[in-house]
Amino acid sequence: MSSYAERLETLANEAADRCTGCGACFAACPTAREIGLDPGPARERVGDLVALTRGAAPGDDLQRWLGACDGSARCTASCPEGINVRQWVTIARLKAIEATRATEVGAANAAKRFRHMAQSVRLLASMQLPSETLRRIQQPAEQRRAEVLFYTGCNVLRTPHIVLNVMDILDALELDFDVVGGPSHCCGVYQFQEADLATYERIGHRTFDRLGQSGAARVLTWCPTCSKNFDELEKDAAPPSFDLGHVSEFLVDNLEALRARFRPDQPRRRVVVHEHLGIGATLDSIRRLLAAVPNLELVELPQDSGFSYACGGQAAKFKAREQAIHKALAEGAVAAGADTIVTMYHSCHRALAGAEALYPLSVVNFTDILAEAMGRGGHADFYRLYKRGGAMDEAVAAARRFLEDNGVAVSPAAVESLTAEIFDETGLAGDRAAFAASFGALAREA
Repeated sequence: MSSYAERLETLANEAADRCTGCGACFAACPTAREIGLDPGPARERVGDLVALTRGAAPGDDLQRWLGACDGSARCTASCPEGINVRQWVTIARLKAIEATRATEVGAANAAKRFRHMAQSVRLLASMQLPSETLRRIQQPAEQRRAEVLFYTGCNVLRTPHIVLNVMDILDALELDFDVVGGPSHCCGVYQFQEADLATYERIGHRTFDRLGQSGAARVLTWCPTCSKNFDELEKDAAPPSFDLGHVSEFLVDNLEALRARFRPDQPRRRVVVHEHLGIGATLDSIRRLLAAVPNLELVELPQDSGFSYACGGQAAKFKAREQAIHKALAEGAVAAGADTIVTMYHSCHRALAGAEALYPLSVVNFTDILAEAMGRGGHADFYRLYKRGGAMDEAVAAARRFLEDNGVAVSPAAVESLTAEIFDETGLAGDRAAFAASFGALAREA
């Protein structure tokens, strides 16, 4: 067992030692109900979790519970002992998989998932970003020397205007910052989920070490999954040399400096924030940031905000529930007289960007609003154009220019794969035929 695996084992055992077996975590779990597990034997399920942590084989009901986890953190919020149950469940799930499946199977699954993600991210980023920006983001973290390091993660590069917005905001604050991310700096989520711990240490654990080698005093995360993993699987296992926190929380710490730079002549907006709990103070931070923007009114709307910590990812196992959440949000926003849905994360933005094709609503990320309020931003949201459907001329023209700049050729097979990935993902969208036809023609032209 590696020293890192031993640290994880210690975290799980400490949780088991503190657990009183009350069952509150199981009773609060939204996905246990979703898969039909009886809430009655809550104490028994938690007892199974303690037993697994101490070396027992996992039973069927425990495996179903662990496998259904979508990271909502409702378990942690309900624990009277203050145990980070989500962290405990994450480690226990790895132990359950190790006990019931060959390591080689998990390694193959993880490699396939990582390869698919990396190919998709690189192609979508190459369709939307100039080569100079892509090179800057992908430079090794350990070669950076800025005071603040903005760590993007991988998947936000599918919607790279968000990254550009954050860079604009940090630049407007006159900070000494740099930006790093992409698949070469992955948080290792696929490897950990598939219980391929050896490869996780070479990817996610190494990425965390590389962030520390940059010498940055503060590392700002964007991706909620990276934030969760680094908080619970790295920072808690061994305290880092740098301060770690989500971009939104850092911006709240600098709210007065932001407020001083906000222009008063902002467009009038009535906005609904698509809410997710589970990642620190991110939701509260985003609401505080938006409340400071001139002429913006926050519209309160009841939401199923505790089901998952973000759209997609682990929550994608429950497509019907996610679809219902997205539809209720859009219809509720219209009924409440809102004109804008504001997304928290990139996966949520991908899921909701197509709402504009179906409802009289604009869909923007919170960074769009902040950058605009500071006289920055204005970066085209090409992914939103993809999902909205209709005319693709602007998106295709931009893709042609960026692909040439990045030296990337898109094939008809890649367009077919991208079309399925973009439009089969849970969420709201317009007609997929416009994307398939326009980008198919671009591929044939190439």
